[in-house]
Amino acid sequence: MTSPGVFQHADSSSLRSCNGAQDARQNIVASLIILHLSGATKKGTEKQATSETQRSVQCGTWTKHADGGIFTSPNYPSKYPPDRECIYIIEAAPRQCIELYFDEKYSIEPSWECKFDHIEVRDGPFGFSPIIGRFCGQQNPPVIKSSGRFLWIKFFADGELESMGFSARYNFTPDPDFKDLGVLKPLPVCEFETGGPEGIVESVQITKEGKASASEAVDCKWYIRAPPRSKIYLRFLDYEMQNSNECKRNFVAVYDGSSAVEDLKAKFCSTVANDVMLRTGLGVIRMWADEGSRNSRFQMLFTSFQEPPCEGNTFFCHSNMCINNTLVCNGLQNCVYPWDENHCKDQTAS
Repeated sequence: MTSPGVFQHADSSSLRSCNGAQDARQNIVASLIILHLSGATKKGTEKQATSETQRSVQCGTWTKHADGGIFTSPNYPSKYPPDRECIYIIEAAPRQCIELYFDEKYSIEPSWECKFDHIEVRDGPFGFSPIIGRFCGQQNPPVIKSSGRFLWIKFFADGELESMGFSARYNFTPDPDFKDLGVLKPLPVCEFETGGPEGIVESVQITKEGKASASEAVDCKWYIRAPPRSKIYLRFLDYEMQNSNECKRNFVAVYDGSSAVEDLKAKFCSTVANDVMLRTGLGVIRMWADEGSRNSRFQMLFTSFQEPPCEGNTFFCHSNMCINNTLVCNGLQNCVYPWDENHCKDQTAS
């Protein structure tokens, strides 16, 4: 069993830190540090969520420094308040990793397996990224190193027994996976806007519209806006990653509602990319490719749709989709199943 101060350390064979081990999980682009707060209390030995009506208040700090930064628990070095949950997401630049250090002036309510007040650190940008450790008690955590560009840190305090808390600093180190490629040059601005009943977004637009040369690393975004009350269906027509399964080097990601990390819907960097159904009318497609991955490519058809009952100017797709009538027999499959193209030859013949 683990001690009360350190819980759930990841097996060293399952993570790759910036000292040279293999990346265990795909990392994506997120905001530099994102924070939010919610509440929780403890009843007996169990934590209970606070009422949904309790007002959330931001805690911690929001910092961005090219050479690193510092963040602390609320009120540090005084006692942190009860009922706090602060989440920090730290992002390094491409080809960098993160080192995280906790000050020796550190104290978090101890508990068995850190069930109550604690710090939780994960190797990636999400609350479901591989766990590195959960920490509490009087001994500050060891130096933490990420496997890639992100660390997810949660500070949780329940309703009892507050303590001093923590101060943490972070800095960035070169990712050894790219030691032979040198420092990445500044990336060109690369964004596209589109919308309507349907359309095509594709990687060839990058060079065709002069956003970047064929030899430059790119981090491009396509913003797709559906008509009012509509959602978006995305279908890949073409997809290939030059460096397959190397997500640090190339990927295509789909976001649903914004380009923020919490709205990531899917990310593709292997040999297969699946169709994606969005729940909102704003889709963001993102393509990352470093200098040695510019032969990576994709082409995607987007279709705006409404949910049934279908209106008079729409076609029912038999898949909970109503698409614009103009998309029927247009030579492209806009429905999940090809109902919109099934009887087109019969109509042409008549």
